[in-house]
Amino acid sequence: MVQRRRCATIDVGSGDRARMAELEAQFIQDTRITEADLSLIIPVHFIHVVDGEQGAISAVQRKQQVKVLNDAYAPMGIVFTAEEGNVSVVDNPEFFRMGHMSARERNCKTQNQAVDPKRGLNFYTAEPGGGLLGWATFPFQMEGDPAMDGVVIMHSSLPGGTGAPYDLGMTAVHEVGHWLGLYHTFQDACVLPGDEVSDTPAHSGPNYGKPADAEQPHNLCANASAGAECPIHNYMNYVDDDWMHEFTNGQRERMWAQVGMFRRDLLTSQAAAAVAEEAEVWAQVRW
Repeated sequence: MVQRRRCATIDVGSGDRARMAELEAQFIQDTRITEADLSLIIPVHFIHVVDGEQGAISAVQRKQQVKVLNDAYAPMGIVFTAEEGNVSVVDNPEFFRMGHMSARERNCKTQNQAVDPKRGLNFYTAEPGGGLLGWATFPFQMEGDPAMDGVVIMHSSLPGGTGAPYDLGMTAVHEVGHWLGLYHTFQDACVLPGDEVSDTPAHSGPNYGKPADAEQPHNLCANASAGAECPIHNYMNYVDDDWMHEFTNGQRERMWAQVGMFRRDLLTSQAAAAVAEEAEVWAQVRW
């Protein structure tokens, strides 16, 4: 059986997505959050959950994973940093095999969160069950449940891992995309507005493997814009790691808006700080 990518990040309901879209559009209109000169620096704190030797991650793998994140996100104006001092190892067989939204996950995160989620990314590695490669929390979830904020990544999917064809670190890129507010490109299939991003065409379901460019239209929707191509190389699709290599301008805009609304404390540059101050009214928004 061919292994297929699986992500357990929650499917936000259509009503909540519609409300989010309204807030986001108003935020973009009211602020300068998408100006090209802004920069965003996100500290990464690794929490490696292991079972003895199982799940161990090396310093080289961490450095390679951060490089993969930066290769993907630097063009979006987002940079990740990690220091070797910001690493925790949790040896617990039950936590190692945590399930999504399980008591094990909550106990693990409650006991081992490494950084205030307003200040950085808690990056957990483990071996979740059910064939899952990982999951993430969305920005709007942080305020109501900060202990659960972060990403959980299958340890074998980090660069140099054994999870081929998902062993180049793209699972983390995908899940961090959710953590920054992106949906799957195939969100709601052919029902518009799909993933709420105008330059990712609607398509009927995820792409797997390495679909050829000539086969791009095979799962496009009838309501996709003329000349649209299926986003087979987008990080928020389900293709193999070596097939992922792009975000769109619309996704960039959405990530910046989501950070501005819900993760303002991550805005560290002088220009970004000005935007955060201008957008302080959004601190009163309760999702």
